[in-house]
Amino acid sequence: MQLWLYLHFPTLQLDALFAQQNEQPLAIVEGKKHQIVQCNSAAQEQGIKAGLGLGSAAALCADLQVHPYDARIEQQTLTDIAQWLYLITSDIALFPPQGILLKVTDMLSLYQGLDNYWHTLSQHLNTLALNYSYSTGFSPFSAILLAKSHINSITLDKETILNNIQQHPIASTELDKKQLEQLSRVGIQTLQELLELPLQELARRFNIDLVNYVGRLTGRFKHPITLYHPPEAFHSYMELLFDIENVQWLEKPLGKLLKKLELFLTLRNQVAYELELTLHQRDKVEQSITFTSAIGDYSAAQWTRLCQLSMESLTLEGPVQGLTLTIKRYGEQQAYADDIFEGKKGQQSELELVSLLQAKLGKKQVRKVCMTPDPRPDKATRLYDPAQTVILPELKNRLRPSIMLPEPELLCEKVSLMQGPERVVTGWWDGDDMTRDYFIARSQEGRWLWIFRNQDKQWFLHGQFS
Repeated sequence: MQLWLYLHFPTLQLDALFAQQNEQPLAIVEGKKHQIVQCNSAAQEQGIKAGLGLGSAAALCADLQVHPYDARIEQQTLTDIAQWLYLITSDIALFPPQGILLKVTDMLSLYQGLDNYWHTLSQHLNTLALNYSYSTGFSPFSAILLAKSHINSITLDKETILNNIQQHPIASTELDKKQLEQLSRVGIQTLQELLELPLQELARRFNIDLVNYVGRLTGRFKHPITLYHPPEAFHSYMELLFDIENVQWLEKPLGKLLKKLELFLTLRNQVAYELELTLHQRDKVEQSITFTSAIGDYSAAQWTRLCQLSMESLTLEGPVQGLTLTIKRYGEQQAYADDIFEGKKGQQSELELVSLLQAKLGKKQVRKVCMTPDPRPDKATRLYDPAQTVILPELKNRLRPSIMLPEPELLCEKVSLMQGPERVVTGWWDGDDMTRDYFIARSQEGRWLWIFRNQDKQWFLHGQFS
């Protein structure tokens, strides 16, 4: 027997957007019929319930807060739930706008029984703080029927599931209104009465859709299911409940997007190196900002820290109405091994420090210094991107000063030559040739200097030893 589990989220939009607004009576209204489809506990205390008309609800509660129903929000939330459940279970199917179907059979051996599976799944799901009903069934339709009826039963026993199904009226099924009317005319009011009829009799007296439903409900017909697969690219949009004009107020909704990012990367054992945040502003104006991490991160906490530093200098061009977070560059997570004999280290690695500096100062403002094989002192080093891997050339050990002047200066003091000369004749290949004799000298004040003499017998100061 195949075992299925259905999760039904009757107040998904309410829980996703307004879970923290419990004191103010609040309701979600379907636009065409102007009926209440979801309401919070404060509204229920005023006598408001699902199915009530908007006029009647307003008469019961004068300060009722009303929001329009949006199936897109529930669809996105349902996808987020599926991705969250994908961490611990496979074979997930979406039944928008408020349902998720799980194939349990293949997971029982992994979790060593149904009880352990449900305990792990429910604990994982409860962290999302969503209202839901659930039930197992021997077919997808049986699990859906029982879950939507708030049976909340987890069992492997087929007879128990069948007995629970037979007690329900046919109005609780997935049959359309026309089929329900046809069954009612012949005196069929409950599923027990419907299931007692042979399929041949149903096929003779009713259309094929009813036969297919009964066959799938009882498990005699195969029920095709389209399984959910996590997306290959991360692109998440969040519509704000109100316009935001302060950059700091963006941190909370951005934090929710970063948690989705962390889940996305965790599922794939990957890290992100570059993110792009698009701010959707009034009058269809868009403003983008890029966040980078030199070491690559998946943690929402670490990305939050980098984003806060990057957004300190951000000036909004208009009120923000929505956010879109996208991964621009990502890669596989690398394993870092530390040598236990290297002594005590700080808690922050080199690349983590680079990431913080880039977030604070800007990516182009942070560079590393690399030695080059060019013998000219002015070109012995170059700047490069700290995230870039550079193969350092093999250089001879040369005594060079710690402090180099931007440009050589005329030597205007008496010195004593201590070492040298070191002749440098080079640069002929690019036109910037030089012929110099370098010396290490000591001034009368005791400073150690690096000086040179050119072909015109002029002396210059080029650096100072620390």
